[in-house]
Amino acid sequence: MRALRSGEDNWPAMKETDITRAIVETYNERFLAALESDVVIVGAGPAGLAAGYYLAEAGLRTVILEKRLSTGGGTWGGGIGQNIIVVESADVLEDFGVSYEERHGLLVAGAVELAAALTYRAEQAGARILNLVQAEDLVVKDGAVRGVVINATPILMAALHVDPVCLAARKVMDATGHPAELVNMLRGKLPEFRPEGFGEGFMDVEPAEKGVVERTGEVYPGLYLAGMAVCATYGLPRMGPIFGGMLESGREAARLIREALAEG
Repeated sequence: MRALRSGEDNWPAMKETDITRAIVETYNERFLAALESDVVIVGAGPAGLAAGYYLAEAGLRTVILEKRLSTGGGTWGGGIGQNIIVVESADVLEDFGVSYEERHGLLVAGAVELAAALTYRAEQAGARILNLVQAEDLVVKDGAVRGVVINATPILMAALHVDPVCLAARKVMDATGHPAELVNMLRGKLPEFRPEGFGEGFMDVEPAEKGVVERTGEVYPGLYLAGMAVCATYGLPRMGPIFGGMLESGREAARLIREALAEG
């Protein structure tokens, strides 16, 4: 049966249904466009958003999944709810147009401004952010990660028995932060996949900031790590409310993926 539009076939005009139609049509067009992409990033925290921006800016079809309603991960609260973050280099802040000032030999910026800027610039560059969408499994074919299995967050929160759907990607990124959710999915199903030292160490800023960038990269064919997922996977220390390493990790992950895709 053909759906009636407001004003057609003597159907009374209702702006409410036009609003609903506009939302549903537009979202589904965007969702269908996300079914096959170059990169799917799971987690819209600082590392995931930074990576998404640099990938989309390079012309790659990029999808970012966020299980929560809002993006930004742990950025918003700064340290102990005081919404200021710290970095040591201005490079990435300047790429996103975030204002900053110097304090005690460090650079400080507003956490709200950073979270909003990361989200805005990633979308403006062409990355498609799907919030309230959660990865519940991986698609693994021929020994490589080829996509993610997704479901709606409210369905999973309600523990409803509703089947998921899939997104395909040439590369997938685990930017889920402390839980390293995608890595844990592999660990649960592949007995031979055992990254050394899984789980974060005690807080130690300097080795954590350095290590999170140095260890950023491919952890399993087709699966890349960025941000705190790097620390959790390799047993690195945590670093608290200093965000430079996480932003640089996202940028580094994007660079490595661009190079890998360029090589075919």
